[in-house]
Amino acid sequence: MKIEELACSNCGAPLPGDFVPNQQIECANCGSIFIATGPEVDDDTITCPGCRTVNDAEKRFCSSCGEALKVDCILCHTQNKVGITHCVTCGAHLERARAKRERSLEKKRQLQQERSQRLKEKKARQKEEKLKKLLDDLDEPENHAFAIYQINQMGVDAVKALIETLLNDTDPDARYGSARALGQICSEHDVKGLIKAKAAKALVTALVDSEAAVRYWSADALGKFGGKIAIEPLAALLNDPHPGVRKQARHTLQAIGGKRVSELLAKTDKKSKGLMGWIKGN
Repeated sequence: MKIEELACSNCGAPLPGDFVPNQQIECANCGSIFIATGPEVDDDTITCPGCRTVNDAEKRFCSSCGEALKVDCILCHTQNKVGITHCVTCGAHLERARAKRERSLEKKRQLQQERSQRLKEKKARQKEEKLKKLLDDLDEPENHAFAIYQINQMGVDAVKALIETLLNDTDPDARYGSARALGQICSEHDVKGLIKAKAAKALVTALVDSEAAVRYWSADALGKFGGKIAIEPLAALLNDPHPGVRKQARHTLQAIGGKRVSELLAKTDKKSKGLMGWIKGN
């Protein structure tokens, strides 16, 4: 809309000649605010701000380009024509109210994210404390069944701590309990290749542990998920001084299978028969 002469009613200074109906006009001289209205405003139509198509007033979207023609007041929910600064019902400044609401929602989202992060960290601490207690319980064989069951429920998250216990704990009961738990987790859970490889490497290392129980349960665990990396170390246990370890090593090799395993078992059997023949001959 263009008006040739428009003056501030407060100080008399000239006002801009170009204005949009129902929007504010600010006097550059005294700062007074006015709402521009006029008989030219047609309440029965809405001009699309995008393509300038004239639409019926009841339409919410432009019939030509689909752009929104109405904006809801976030305070009283009145539908206002686009381009209007203040709500026709409650007088709220639509843009400021919208910006304020967005700031409020953003702050709420940030608070929710912070709360979610704190809860996640709390759960992680609780899980770490629980795992530590369960690993401590492995020091006593009578606690193994329940502790290993609970550790197995924790799945992949427990693998790193179990490897550390298997390789470094001074208590042999804790070491062989860790070997049992590793075997269960790696065979029953979706353990990724790299993590499973680290577990297998730790169990192979434990095959030369000074305690027979650790060697036995490490061989048992490798039978559940071990591969070619375990074949030669397990073959060495076929001559272990403990008969239970020798038996478990053979059982695990048979579970792994393959040409190399067959060769090693045949070689061991031949050596064993030769030794028995020599004993009988003497």
